[in-house]
Amino acid sequence: MQKLFETYEACSREIDYTAPPQAEDGGQEAPALMPVSHTSQQAHICVTLDSEGKFHRAELLPRKSQLIIPATEASAGRAGAKVAPHPLIDKIHYCAKDYKGKKAETFKGGFEAYFDLLTKWSDSEFTHPMVLAVKKYIEKGTLVTDLVTSGILQVDASGELLTKPVDEESGIFKSIQKDQKTKLFDQGDAIVCWKVVGDVLEDRTWGNQELQKQWMLFDAQQEKGNGLCMVSGDVVACATNHPRNIRRPGDGAKLISSNDAANFTFRGRFEEPEQACTVGYETSHKAHNALRWLIARQGYRNGEQAVVAWAVSGARVPNPCGNLLDGINDEDLMRDDAPASSEAVAVEAQPKAPPPNMGLLFAQRLRKALAGYKADLKDTDGVAIMALDAASPGRLSVTFYREQMLEQYLGNLEAWQENCAWVLPVRLPDEEKGKGKKHKRTVYAAYAPLPETIARVAYGRRVDDTLRKATVERLLPCIVDGAHLPRDLVEGCVRRACNRAALEDWEWPEVLGVACAMYKGYRAINFHEKRFDMALDESIDSRDYLYGRLLAVAEYIERTALQQAGEKRATNAERLIQRFADHPYATWRQLELSLAPYMQRLQNSSSAGLLGRAKKILREICDKFSPEAFESPAKLSGEFLLGYHCQMSAFYTKSEKDAAPEEHTQEGA
Repeated sequence: MQKLFETYEACSREIDYTAPPQAEDGGQEAPALMPVSHTSQQAHICVTLDSEGKFHRAELLPRKSQLIIPATEASAGRAGAKVAPHPLIDKIHYCAKDYKGKKAETFKGGFEAYFDLLTKWSDSEFTHPMVLAVKKYIEKGTLVTDLVTSGILQVDASGELLTKPVDEESGIFKSIQKDQKTKLFDQGDAIVCWKVVGDVLEDRTWGNQELQKQWMLFDAQQEKGNGLCMVSGDVVACATNHPRNIRRPGDGAKLISSNDAANFTFRGRFEEPEQACTVGYETSHKAHNALRWLIARQGYRNGEQAVVAWAVSGARVPNPCGNLLDGINDEDLMRDDAPASSEAVAVEAQPKAPPPNMGLLFAQRLRKALAGYKADLKDTDGVAIMALDAASPGRLSVTFYREQMLEQYLGNLEAWQENCAWVLPVRLPDEEKGKGKKHKRTVYAAYAPLPETIARVAYGRRVDDTLRKATVERLLPCIVDGAHLPRDLVEGCVRRACNRAALEDWEWPEVLGVACAMYKGYRAINFHEKRFDMALDESIDSRDYLYGRLLAVAEYIERTALQQAGEKRATNAERLIQRFADHPYATWRQLELSLAPYMQRLQNSSSAGLLGRAKKILREICDKFSPEAFESPAKLSGEFLLGYHCQMSAFYTKSEKDAAPEEHTQEGA
């Protein structure tokens, strides 16, 4: 809470954070750091008044216009038909004395409550000319009549508000939503905001900072009961109802709640909530507003789970669950000799070849990304990392929290990327196919898999939310603290990669890549061994790596023969990969014998050169084996997937370096 409070104090002075440029109609809006005692609300109608409360005009706002409006604690958390008005900007149900729509009975007493609150504010020492103007106007009770006259609201011949418009995509009906049960509209759901023209520079009530300040002072005055704020250490008015809507609009879970007043009160430890913890009203609102803003701005959301990393200064900090290389140039990705479309991946489903300098490109991109973050921060800045999850609809808990110095945090993220980076598929929008229906293409790039992707690979694409969130929580210490990778998670990824028959063609490259990344990271992090390269390393003579290369050679020979014959089916290597991992010596004998007809087919075709190259590699691999290692009945570790992936990628490399010996071999054959 203290870190969030300090963040709010530091960032609330920046206009870029409190009032970021808002998008026009329908665009993505930048989240704003809200002042205390305010909430965010979508408005539909703007009514312009003069300083005497006379109606001038009314107009429809662009769709999805999100405004920051004054709110009480009760109105900010209202739901359903609960009567709890906002003090100034609210629905027609509350603002219009002459509303007689179908929900008039449901919101009975709403106008009176709204008017009473506005009267208290206008009669207090914290009143504002705009508040007086709005009060004078709504007291007349002509809002609905004026909006009908202005053509904003629509009525039938008898003067009743329409519930079934002729065109749902025109006028006010384009902005409000109809009842999902009755399929009828209620124009009273429209939210009205106010402009008061006069001798003011800012005539919008929702944008006038002096008005916001006056409301905050009035609302703070309504809070009673002083106590010790355990965050600031001051004796101030303490909050009894702490804010909600932390992770998203409509979120009912609270970080601090104290309504355990029945049965086993406070688990028998306290008699009153103040005995456990007290937080100042203003401090609580500032800390919650900062957390809400950070999650919306730079947080990671996984269902009910949220993870955010931030610096007190407000400068952007990479999220441990996000892609550190998000800002890399698209041209860098396309250097990976990637297929032009996802269909190509589905048909071929082969690991694609990284460029010869993939490791160098990855290191350059990583340095560029880290340098970008360091440019906005100082070495002495601290970074806080927090994970939140809801144990129940009304309770929110902090499941992970760390505070680190910037250098340490970025160093850990860099180490995670370097240890776990592998060639993985990336889905990007395909602009070449034009606008309209969204098309995507698959390219390949080197980076560490995201925690959510690791959970999906380890437990299948239908993994439930609880298991996915638990996996993300287990991986957070590995990324942020450099803790050891869970062995069961690594083995889960390797097992799924070995079960090739159960995987769709489109998911095979991702599962294989993530399994390689996890095993590579497991060896580097848990055992501090030398990192495996992402390209083929012919100097490695370990049994598992060599067996992986053998499997790739067998698959390449059979795949080439099948493609030449126009057949599309799984190869024997693909079908037997699970058995190969458990009994490599016995299974290789079976695979080797089954290759004979395919070799014969290639030998008598134009692909004899490719066969010669594969045979040469096969002999080189076999020569590296010791007889004892080759005939050992031991199972293969995940390392064989690294050898398999690298060898397959090397076969499909289309560099000039490999093209020359291939032509030479063909001539020789």
